[in-house]
Amino acid sequence: MKKQIIFMLLTVILCGCQSGSRQSQMGIFDISKKYPRKEIHLQDVADIEYVALETSDDVLLGQSSLLSYISDNYIVVYDIRQGEIFMFNRNGTIACHFNHRGQGDKEYNYIMGFVFDEKSEEIFVFDIASMHRILVYSLSGEYKRTLKYPDDLSITGYNFDDTTLLVYDENGLRQHEYREKPYLFMSKKDGSIVSELDIRLPVRYSNRGYVSVTDATGQQLTQVIQISGTNNKFFGSDFVIADISSDTIYRLTTDKALTPLLVQTPSVHSSEPRTVFTPQLTTEKFMLLEIITYDFAAVQNNPNKQIQSVDLMYEFNTGEINDVKFVNDDYPSGRDWSPSGIDIRQKNMAASRLIQLPNLKEAFEEKKLKGELEKLVATLDEEDNPVVMIVKFK
Repeated sequence: MKKQIIFMLLTVILCGCQSGSRQSQMGIFDISKKYPRKEIHLQDVADIEYVALETSDDVLLGQSSLLSYISDNYIVVYDIRQGEIFMFNRNGTIACHFNHRGQGDKEYNYIMGFVFDEKSEEIFVFDIASMHRILVYSLSGEYKRTLKYPDDLSITGYNFDDTTLLVYDENGLRQHEYREKPYLFMSKKDGSIVSELDIRLPVRYSNRGYVSVTDATGQQLTQVIQISGTNNKFFGSDFVIADISSDTIYRLTTDKALTPLLVQTPSVHSSEPRTVFTPQLTTEKFMLLEIITYDFAAVQNNPNKQIQSVDLMYEFNTGEINDVKFVNDDYPSGRDWSPSGIDIRQKNMAASRLIQLPNLKEAFEEKKLKGELEKLVATLDEEDNPVVMIVKFK
């Protein structure tokens, strides 16, 4: 699988953590080795479900729509450009939707992050970073409150428990004036910082590089190169936490206990450009990791260049590591399957990014689809909303 380099002026980074303790308990993962290739057919190891998202005149999902959350009850999508938030029932029917993008006190300028607390039925919208606020809405879009947080924070966040969000502060990474303990617990009531997670990162890196470019008028501009990899992931009610500044991947439980799972060698600090591993998916049997080299210089003058990455599977019971390729037999003409980075709190479950209907209809007409996917696409129109693919590993 290849990682596309994204050039942008504003971006968001999801980061993780590092701790210096309990090294002896961790499995060693040598990311410099070549591992044997292993092809896995999804149908052999998982049950697959396809959900068609209902289409209506006022619920049309564009190319900028992102799958954000899946549970036994809901599928949540938001449009990052338009600011629209869509709530679907688990079977794909429309539950509600709203758009509060604007300049008012109860409106958001731009969705920089999104957290859904299903238990309290509250949606937390992280507004553009310069606003230093999170707006809270009900499922139907009714404004409830605003969480104001300190100006010296630049955060992304996750739903942690009934009273707090787990947020990560990336402020000061470019200037090397950052918090050494970037993980914070924030009150869902008023945005105050309740406590810190006792994880220390003495040296921190960014997944962004800053380069000077000259535009068509001869003006010098600073451009951001971002090389993105998935980092923090849910594992049921727990978290799997990683960071490009850390050699270690951890499990964080709801009682705030940290357990090291894997440590990479060579160290991320041992070379430049840095090569790191990031978790894509954790199940009770294995962890799927992506190995990425953060080589900003290689793409500085070539926006179309792609960075190669490798998907490796680590099996917990045996310690076996393979360069893995997942194949979906229902859609053999599509790309190799890989999980998306969305929030799923059920164990052993993953999802793909939204599958657009024009692509599926073309494959259907060419008789390249099989099984339940073929039956579903036969009932849909090319202009319908996308299909969600949910994978439940056995």
